[in-house]
Amino acid sequence: MVQDQTKLATVIGILKRFGGRSRQLNRLVPLGQKQWHACLPWLQHWQGVAGLSLLTSVSIAGLSLWLLLRQPTTPGNCDFVLWPLASASFRLYCAQQAAERHTLEDLLHAIDLIDDLPRDHPLAPEINRRLEAWSDQVLALAEVAFHEGQLNRAIAFARRIPRQVQAYAKVEERIQRWQEIWQEGEAIYRRAEAALKNLAWREAFQISLQLQFVDCRYWAQEQFGAFNERIIRAQREDRQLDEARALMAQGGADRLAAAIEIVRRIPPTSDIYPGARRLLNELGEQLLTSAVVALNRHDPQEARRIAGLIPRDVRSARSAEDLLKLATAEEFAQAGMGEDIDRAIAQARTITAERPLYFEAQQAIRRWQADLKVLHTLAEAQAIARGGTLNHLHLALNRLNIPLVDASPYRQEQIRDQRRLWQRQIEIAEDQPLIDQANALARQGTPEALLEARQLLEQIRPRRALYQTAQNRLKELFPPLVTQAVGWQPDADTVRLNEAQRRARGGRDRDFAAAIAIAQEISPNSSVYAAAHQLIVQWGNNILEQARYWVGRNNRQAIATAELIPPTHPLYPEARELIRVWQEAEPEKPF
Repeated sequence: MVQDQTKLATVIGILKRFGGRSRQLNRLVPLGQKQWHACLPWLQHWQGVAGLSLLTSVSIAGLSLWLLLRQPTTPGNCDFVLWPLASASFRLYCAQQAAERHTLEDLLHAIDLIDDLPRDHPLAPEINRRLEAWSDQVLALAEVAFHEGQLNRAIAFARRIPRQVQAYAKVEERIQRWQEIWQEGEAIYRRAEAALKNLAWREAFQISLQLQFVDCRYWAQEQFGAFNERIIRAQREDRQLDEARALMAQGGADRLAAAIEIVRRIPPTSDIYPGARRLLNELGEQLLTSAVVALNRHDPQEARRIAGLIPRDVRSARSAEDLLKLATAEEFAQAGMGEDIDRAIAQARTITAERPLYFEAQQAIRRWQADLKVLHTLAEAQAIARGGTLNHLHLALNRLNIPLVDASPYRQEQIRDQRRLWQRQIEIAEDQPLIDQANALARQGTPEALLEARQLLEQIRPRRALYQTAQNRLKELFPPLVTQAVGWQPDADTVRLNEAQRRARGGRDRDFAAAIAIAQEISPNSSVYAAAHQLIVQWGNNILEQARYWVGRNNRQAIATAELIPPTHPLYPEARELIRVWQEAEPEKPF
């Protein structure tokens, strides 16, 4: 810093020697000092500043030279042009090159290249002529795009036509026509699609025929053909659903599970997928009902197996989860005594109030609590019976005279079995001495002793434990007289019933129909009429089961089979209803 100040003082001294002590020079001294101090930081790094200045100058010069060299010098080089520097003739040339590619994008690019040229340019007549021609081509290509189904593309490009050309007057009118035609096609398509989703094949096809009269190739050809493909595909998939419905009508958990597998083949993109989902929910509900029935008859293993068949994406899925818990709890309750029932109650209590089977869980808890009381009473009675005497057995039997209505059926049966066992033991203890005494008298062989033995044996009444033993001993002591059997001949109605059963053993639908016809000839006053009526109903059900088998495979055969049910049969109304449903569901070819 001291050296810099010294240099400044030297410069000022030289100036003073040349200029004297004038007032102007004196005023320059402090100004020079200020400017010198301001430039000192930059002057300390003058090498960097000089290099940066040189690099900036060289870069600007290089960019300018590159742009000049890249400017096209001959026709045909339109790929990279600095358009603000391009001449009007070159713009016109490149616009013509783009327009010759005959695409909407290239035509509009050509229009953009020459549209902003001055209207008083010497080439203005040629420019205007080409603008008119290219605008007409843009409108024509937009029309093509519309017929190809690209409405938005057609509208967007049509609106980019310059306002000063004659074709622009047609743009809004053309766009309005396109939109009206498009709305007409969409409305027809939506109506046909709604009919298709309702499985009304004939109506959907009739509506789709109207697409052929829409003034747009996209709707009249492409969408019409594609929609008819959808109808055929939906009919094919609906036949799968018919097969699933036939299995559902037959009932049984395994058939319902097979029906679910069939329904799951319908893809989510199918037009009948909503119907498939409804059928899937119905199958889940039926499986749940079957599982509940199994649980109500206290078969937890079967209930759990059926509940495991319920899909996890149906309405009844949460109920199936609860049922699996209840089935496990039921197994605990059936397995043993007190501790197992406590585990069952604890398991059921995990089903909270917001769950679907909460009410059923509470019922089971109350039933198992009643079971605990029953088992406690049974343990007390068994302790009494271990006394071993006849009096102890009577006391134990009386102890089991308790209300069982709230207990589980298997606990009720357990109590009844125990009571029957002790009752049998009591009866044997009371009646065995009579049999022993009768045997002793019979061994004497005298008429008086035999008569007395008979009187003792006849004291053992029916439904007593040793009643049959006493009767057998009576037959041994007093054998019945042998009588000649009289030949038996069946009556006419019995013969008819036997013939009907013989025909039904053929197993075909017509065999069952013939058997029904024969059995219906049996008189209502006949002794075999009740049995014949029961068989007539059974054979009618067999015919309907065979008819349901053909549903989805051969509906005409299904209808023909169901028509074998005669009008006098109890199942005739059901058969006619099934025939009506199958006739309506019979798929008809759209063309």
